[in-house]
Amino acid sequence: MSEQLIIRLGSVPQQPLWWLIWSAASAEVIASGQLADASELAGLAERIGVNRPLTALLPACDVVLKEVPLPGKPNRQMLQALPYMLEEEQAEDIEQLLVLPAQTIQRDNQYLQQVAVLRRSLLEQWLELLQQAGFAPRRLLPDALLLPLMEQPVAVQLGSQWLLRHGDWQGSCIDDSWWPDYLQLAALPEILSYSPWPDSCNAQAHQLAPAELPLALLAQRLETVSFNLLQGAYAPKKASNKHWAQWRLSGSLAAACALLYLCLVGVEAWKFSREATTARAEASALYKQQFPQERIVNLKRQVERKLAASGAQGQHSLLAMLGGMTPALGGAEPVVLNNLKFDSKKSELKLLATAASFQRFEALKAQLQQQGYQVDQGALSQIDGKVQGTLTLRSKS
Repeated sequence: MSEQLIIRLGSVPQQPLWWLIWSAASAEVIASGQLADASELAGLAERIGVNRPLTALLPACDVVLKEVPLPGKPNRQMLQALPYMLEEEQAEDIEQLLVLPAQTIQRDNQYLQQVAVLRRSLLEQWLELLQQAGFAPRRLLPDALLLPLMEQPVAVQLGSQWLLRHGDWQGSCIDDSWWPDYLQLAALPEILSYSPWPDSCNAQAHQLAPAELPLALLAQRLETVSFNLLQGAYAPKKASNKHWAQWRLSGSLAAACALLYLCLVGVEAWKFSREATTARAEASALYKQQFPQERIVNLKRQVERKLAASGAQGQHSLLAMLGGMTPALGGAEPVVLNNLKFDSKKSELKLLATAASFQRFEALKAQLQQQGYQVDQGALSQIDGKVQGTLTLRSKS
């Protein structure tokens, strides 16, 4: 599946959460939004489903990224001893922390082990909340680690926080109120910012990059970062077929049901074929009544030529397309048209619409396709409890 779901979590469940559905194939945002707090995760699962691969992001301020000097070439015993190498540096009991290894690098003949340190309770709390809502995260990452890696520091504003990456294994998350003081103390070189730069920080040398949606900027690097905080006992469970024998009978019954279903579908198809043959015969007879001197070669084309000759060839006109789509816009949850753009040369109608939910947009698209239109759906966004997006309609004929 090329679509991926990203949810940026908070330091505590009471903080806002941001989410985004990203299409890796087209490199575009499918939908995005914000939750007031973790209690709205279940509602999000109902609206967008839980089948997309999920990458959850933790604020970088809750994950300490360190490079630990090793006494020699790394081995299994040395990696197992990493927590005790860091014990004196931690304010909390090392047993309450997770020390998760990443890459081993070599710099100036010194082996360095990249590690991420975070509170065990924070990881377990978020995993439980996500699973209760129906989500099964495949990856968990510090958010700043997905910012572009450049020679200069890179920053973007997300809500009331600034994410900053200033090295291969260095990232920070700073509250808005502390951002000017942090910059003054950190004495960083020129920063590349993907968000508008605050006036209070003009003393810091900076350069503006084209503004981007913060989570979209992070999503572009999902495939380039291999690290995962979900390791060991917290690693995602892989599907197993050890108990296939217990389900063999159920599988056989399912196969039998599928075969019966295919037989029923075949009978229905045969009935529809007979009805279609009868309808074609009736149509040919009606045409011969009207034009007894003509030989029927291609009934559809002959009828179209007759309609064109009588001036009734407006089946692709704006009024015809609007008339065809009007029933699909109504119903218990009507869709509101905000803007229309019609290209007569392409027989193409592009519309901006607002619906009550993502599901209503999917239903509208399906109804229009059933009516014979080619329908392309653009990005959907959640605004003030409503879902807004674009649809492009073209006639198949």
